[in-house]
Amino acid sequence: MIGKLIWSKDIGLIRIILGPGMSYVNENELDEVRTIEEGFKKAYDQDTKGTVEAIDKLRNFAFQLIHLNVSAENELDIKALVISIGDIGRAAAEMRMEIACVTSSRALGDIAIEAAGQKREPIAIKALSVVGNLAMEFAAKGMDTAAKGAAESLGNCGKVSSKIKMETMTSLSEIYLMQVALKAMEINLSETVIASISLLGEIGAYSAEQTMEISTLEAAVILEDLGNAAVKKKSESYAKAAIQALENLGTAVSQYGLKSVLVQIAWSLETIRVFTLEQNLKDACRAAKDALESLNTAEMLDEEQNLEKIQEIKKFHSLFLKKS
Repeated sequence: MIGKLIWSKDIGLIRIILGPGMSYVNENELDEVRTIEEGFKKAYDQDTKGTVEAIDKLRNFAFQLIHLNVSAENELDIKALVISIGDIGRAAAEMRMEIACVTSSRALGDIAIEAAGQKREPIAIKALSVVGNLAMEFAAKGMDTAAKGAAESLGNCGKVSSKIKMETMTSLSEIYLMQVALKAMEINLSETVIASISLLGEIGAYSAEQTMEISTLEAAVILEDLGNAAVKKKSESYAKAAIQALENLGTAVSQYGLKSVLVQIAWSLETIRVFTLEQNLKDACRAAKDALESLNTAEMLDEEQNLEKIQEIKKFHSLFLKKS
């Protein structure tokens, strides 16, 4: 099974694109092909149980392939399964089947984590990117449960990848969570917003534990931007979630000696505090003030060093926003 699999409702076959040409494979010839077709059928029939079963079966096929010898054909086969799970998730979203949507993003997150554990980064990144895109699509459709489930998969990928120091995957997880949180904030999907913000803080804490300074700093920068976006929207609950995540991250960072990141977190909290004051968000302003006071700043750099670090962080902030 090589290439992109496309389900055709009219002829009941799977088309497999093979380089410059294409061929048709009877649905009985490959169990994977039959399962993909079944997944689409069940999704469009609004059969949640059948759709979930098909997605789980495809997940298991991918797991088996991940543990086989690495080859171009093997990688294409796994990526075809990843794409198919994502497409079934989209079909489920069209039918407003949120449980099936959550299953699709969870399966893809599991595949990404399994591939990362086997040092198969291209597959892990591919699965992660499909989860990220699904999360955005679910949020755009106003599906809070589905979007939150996808955000949780992104969070799990970020935490696991930070544990094994797969920094590209960690960074991408953070960026996707930022995008999902902002999209969800636009249309007030509260569960997705709160979950995404909390997960970003957790990824940052895991990165701090591994002394991955860049990933930790990215998490802090994103949380500041989300906090400011929440204040601009005049949402105290979202702003307080970002403040709490920054405070938790600051506590973790102080344990692992990442002084420049602690400077960033203090600066972020003060920036949010001033903005909340301007917008008359009294509870959020008080929360930011309390968070600042709770941070262990005893070992922070002196004033001159702080200014130097803040200038470095501002440059990093600008570069990071361009990247994202």
